[in-house]
Amino acid sequence: MAEFVLDVHEISEAGKAYDFAIPRPWLVDVLQGTGLVAAPGAEDGRVTLRAHKQGQDVVIQGRVTSSLLTECARCLEDAIVDVDADITTLLTARGPELRPSPDAIELTPEDLERDFYSGDKIVLDDNVREHILLEVPYKPLCREECEGIKVPSSISGPADLNRVQGAGAPTEGVDPRLAPLLSLVGKVPTEE
Repeated sequence: MAEFVLDVHEISEAGKAYDFAIPRPWLVDVLQGTGLVAAPGAEDGRVTLRAHKQGQDVVIQGRVTSSLLTECARCLEDAIVDVDADITTLLTARGPELRPSPDAIELTPEDLERDFYSGDKIVLDDNVREHILLEVPYKPLCREECEGIKVPSSISGPADLNRVQGAGAPTEGVDPRLAPLLSLVGKVPTEE
């Protein structure tokens, strides 16, 4: 069921304002398979819009805000992602008597921000989902100074791999089977 629906007949050239809450069930449904969930205990997100007509086209400008939970890219603990994205969309009318089929032209940069609607209703659910997902960083962090997963000293390597004792002898704590690899540290391959 669509959550963010605008009635085309209510929108004039002067414009109309809309304010929608983002219900948790909708957020859970659209975030399935993304590794994101609604942040527990956070307020519901909001979609605030202003829509106005330009002829048969509808221009929508607004903002989507929400709070999501995912895992930190460094330590795998919970990371809160606050979404605050601008929405700007141009919707072009399409129907039996108005632009019945897609235009056969090359896309311009302006066309990439254009979407289409038909009938009396404009459903913005996909557009809202897209803006939420695009606002999530590629590598979310629980905090900026997160150092990541702590490696136990029993499995970590030496602090300085460039430190070598004597003629080719490995530093203490290096597995003797890997000692020959230390001779490669610092060597740069040359082109012949």
